[in-house]
Amino acid sequence: MLPRRTARVLAAVLTSAALVAAPLRSDAIGAGGTVTRTAQGKTIPTPTNHFGFAMGTTGRLAGFDKIKEYFRLVADRSDRVEYQVVDKTTLGNDYPAMFISDPRNLRNLRQIVRDNQRLAEPGVSEQEARRLSERSKPVYLIEGTLHSTEVGNTQALVDIVHRLATERSAYTDTVLKNAVLLVIPSGNPDGQHLVVDHFNKTAGTPYNRVYPDLYQKYVGHDNNRDWFMFTQRETRTRVRLEQTYRPVAGHYMHQAGTGGPRLWTPPYDEPLGNGVDPITLQSANTQGQVAARALTAEGKKGVGSDDAYGIFWNADVMGFSTFLGTSLFLTEIASARDLAYPYTSADGKPLGSQNKTIRMLQPYDGNTWTLEQIVAYAKTAAYAGIENIAKNPESWLYNNLYQVTRNGTRLPDVEPGTPEAYVIPAGQRDPYAVYELLRNLEFGRVEIDQARAAFTAGGRSHPAGSYVLSTRQPLGRWIHQLLRKDVYPEKAARKCADCPLIMPYSETTDNAALLLGVDAVPVEKAFTASLQRVRQVVPQPVRMPAEPRGAYLVAPGSYGVAHVLAQLQKANVPVFRSGEDFEAAGRTFAPGTVVVPPSPAARQALQRVSAATGIPVYGSDALPEVDAFRLKPGTRVGLIRGANNMPGGWMTWMLDQYGVNYKVVGADDYADLAGRYDTIVLADGVSRNTIVNGLDPAKNPPEFAWARGVGEKGWEALGDFVSGGGNLVAIGSGSETARQLLDLPVENAAPTDAAKFNAPGALLRATYKPDVPAAWGMPEEWPVWFNRDAAYRITGEATVASAYPGGGDLLASGYAHGTDALHGLANVVSFEVGKGGATLAGSEITFRSWPRATWPIVINSIYHGPSGKARPAAR
Repeated sequence: MLPRRTARVLAAVLTSAALVAAPLRSDAIGAGGTVTRTAQGKTIPTPTNHFGFAMGTTGRLAGFDKIKEYFRLVADRSDRVEYQVVDKTTLGNDYPAMFISDPRNLRNLRQIVRDNQRLAEPGVSEQEARRLSERSKPVYLIEGTLHSTEVGNTQALVDIVHRLATERSAYTDTVLKNAVLLVIPSGNPDGQHLVVDHFNKTAGTPYNRVYPDLYQKYVGHDNNRDWFMFTQRETRTRVRLEQTYRPVAGHYMHQAGTGGPRLWTPPYDEPLGNGVDPITLQSANTQGQVAARALTAEGKKGVGSDDAYGIFWNADVMGFSTFLGTSLFLTEIASARDLAYPYTSADGKPLGSQNKTIRMLQPYDGNTWTLEQIVAYAKTAAYAGIENIAKNPESWLYNNLYQVTRNGTRLPDVEPGTPEAYVIPAGQRDPYAVYELLRNLEFGRVEIDQARAAFTAGGRSHPAGSYVLSTRQPLGRWIHQLLRKDVYPEKAARKCADCPLIMPYSETTDNAALLLGVDAVPVEKAFTASLQRVRQVVPQPVRMPAEPRGAYLVAPGSYGVAHVLAQLQKANVPVFRSGEDFEAAGRTFAPGTVVVPPSPAARQALQRVSAATGIPVYGSDALPEVDAFRLKPGTRVGLIRGANNMPGGWMTWMLDQYGVNYKVVGADDYADLAGRYDTIVLADGVSRNTIVNGLDPAKNPPEFAWARGVGEKGWEALGDFVSGGGNLVAIGSGSETARQLLDLPVENAAPTDAAKFNAPGALLRATYKPDVPAAWGMPEEWPVWFNRDAAYRITGEATVASAYPGGGDLLASGYAHGTDALHGLANVVSFEVGKGGATLAGSEITFRSWPRATWPIVINSIYHGPSGKARPAAR
C-alpha cells in the first residue's frame, strides 16, 4: 500500500483530464516539419510554428506562459504525454511537470510507481527485486532552468518534448517503451517568468536585458543549496516528486560562465564523502561519458569533465535524490551574452581551455558561442542520457533502487567507521531546534525512534524520551551526512602527494545538528533500548501555567524566542527582558528572559507560540525585581539588502518566518530613516557601493528604483540615523560596511592570505557572554559559521558578546587551517554611537538560514537597540 502522502501526490498527477488524442500515424515527423498530424486529423505544431521562431534563435526566448500553453497542447493531442500542475510556487505560479512514455506505460503508471517504490523498500528479497526490475520501467527525471538566467535548457526541453511526443523512430520506440520521463520544464517557474519576461519586455529599450534582482523571491541562485534544510516551497515540491516516482537518474540541466568548457559533464571532481552510494555515483559518471561520446560523435567540441564540480562532499549541492538512489547527471553549458546573444572572445582567440587532455579530448576551436549551440548541446546530452537508461532498464532499477536501499540497511558494514546510530538526548536546551531537526528528517522519510525508558549507549546514559536514529535504514547515509562532524579528507582531496588541496564546490560542512544547536551523539556499537517508532514529529508537549499574578516568563535559550517576541509585539503586549539572572517559579532564569505582564492577549499569544515551538512558558506570582529593558512597542525594522543580494534574500525569508515587522529599505526611505525605522539591518554582501551607487535608473525599469543609489547624501543619512538614536545591526561583510560608515574602533585582523589561514565554509569554536544583550540565551560555547569572514581586534570602547577562544584548534566541523590567527579576536561586538548604537557580527551568522543556533544574536540585537531601561511592571 502506498503511503498516504504518496497517494495524494499520485492522485494529483493521475487524475487529470482524459487524453483525447488518437495514436500518431507512422509517418508523423518531428521538429523539421510544420505540424505533426494524428490519425484522427489533430495536429501538433512544431515549436517553430507555435512560437514563431526556432528554439535557440539569437535574441529570441519563449516565455514560460507560452511554453506551458504549448506543453498542454501537446499533452492534449498526444497519448505519449501527460501534463500536470503538481503545485503552486512561492509567487503563486504553476509548477508543471510532464510524464512522457509509451501510452501503455502511462496507463500503467500507478503500477510502475508501486513497483519502483517496492524495489526501494527494505526487506525485499533478491528474487522479488529481479522480478520487479523485469516488470517495471525506470523513471528518468530531467529538469531545466533551476537557475533562471540559464535560459537555454528550458528552450531545449521544448524541442525534446516535441520530438518524443511525435517522432516515430527506433530511438523513440526504445526510449518510450523502456522508460518513463518525468520532465520538469523549470525547477523555478517564478524565475522563468521574471527573467524571460524581463528579457522580452526590455527589447528595444535602453534597459539591461538581464533581470537585475533575485530570480527566486528569497534565495535567488541559492535555490539548489537547499537540499537538507528544505526551506523553499519549490525545493519541497521537487523532493516530493522524487520520493514518489523514485527516478533512477536525474538530469539537471545547468549553464555556467562563458569561459569554461562548452559543456561540462561527469565524471565529477574530488572531494568524495561517505554520503553517497558508489552505485549512484559510478552510474552518474557513466551517464556523463555517454553524453560526452554522443557530443563528440556529432562534432560538438569543447566537452570537458572532472576538474570541477566536486559536489559529493555536502548534501546542500549533491541533492536529496542522491540518497534515494538517483544518479545525479549534471550538465553545465557555457552561457551566451545577455542570455540570448552571441558571445565572442575579446581577443579573437578560441573560447575555453585549449589544453588537449583526457578531460577534454577536443578543445573548442571557435571564438563565438551562441544560444543555438547551447540548445543543440543540451539536446544531444539529454538524448544520450535518456537512451542509456532505456537500453538498460532492468540494471538501473535493480542497482539504483534495490541495491542502494540494501546497502543503506547495512551501512555500518558497507562503510566502516559509520556509527550504528545517532542519539538525540532528551532534555536539550532548545526544544524548538530539536523539533526542527527531526521535522526535516521526517520530511526526508527517515525512520525515527524514541526511547520508552532510559538506556545506555556508547558508555553514556540517555533519558527516556531521547530520539534514536539508526543508520541501518534506507536513509542511513543521509543521517550520517547531516549529523557527522566533518573531517575534511586532506590526503584524498589531492591528485598527487604534492598537488594543491582541492576544495569542494560548496562549503566544507553541513552538520545540521551543530548548525541548529542540537546535541547529536554518535554511537559506534550496537546497543539495546526499548524504542517505539515516531509516527509524526510534533513539538515538545508543553502546558501553560495558570494565569500568574506577577508575570509570564520565557527563558531565552531557544532561537524560537524570536517567534515569541514577534507574536507578542504583533499582539501589542508589553514585553520586558531581564538584564540579569533571577529566581522565580522554582528555577533560575538567565539574562534576557522574556517577562510578560499577564493579560488575555499575552496568554493567547504565548499559548499559541508555545504549542507551535515546544518552548515552555512559566508563571510567577511576583514580578521579578531585576533591572530590565522594555521592548519598544511595534519595533520597526528595515533591511538593507540591495538588488540581487542572496544573503539579503535569505534574511527576508528568516524575518518572514519569524513574523518580524520589517520592510526592505528603499532609496526613497533615506530622506527620513528615523521616521520609518527603529532598527536597520545590513545584510551580508551590502557594501558602500550598494548604498551609494546601487542600480543605475537609466539601465533598469522604474520598478527597480527602490535599489537605486542614494549617493553620498544617503550614505551620510544612514550614519546620522545611528548617531541620532537609531540601531544598526550588521552581518558578515555588512559589518565592514558599518565599521566604515561609523568609523568604529575595531579592525579586521583575520589574515587574507589563504596560505596562512583559511576557513572556507566551516564551523569554528566560539565563546559567548550570555549576560551581554546581543548574546542573551546563547551557551558559553558553541560553533559559529565562518567563511573567509572578518574577525575583530578592538581598538576602543566596545562590548564584546562573542569571540574566538584564546587557544587550541578552533575547527569544530569542516576544513580550516591556521585558526590560531583568530585566537582572542572578537566576532560579535556592540558600540554606542552618539545617541544610538551598532552591533557587528563579523561572520555571516545567518548564512542561508543554516546556523540558526546563532539566530538569537540577530533577534536580540534587532529588538534590544530601540528598547529602554524599565523594571517590569503590572499591566
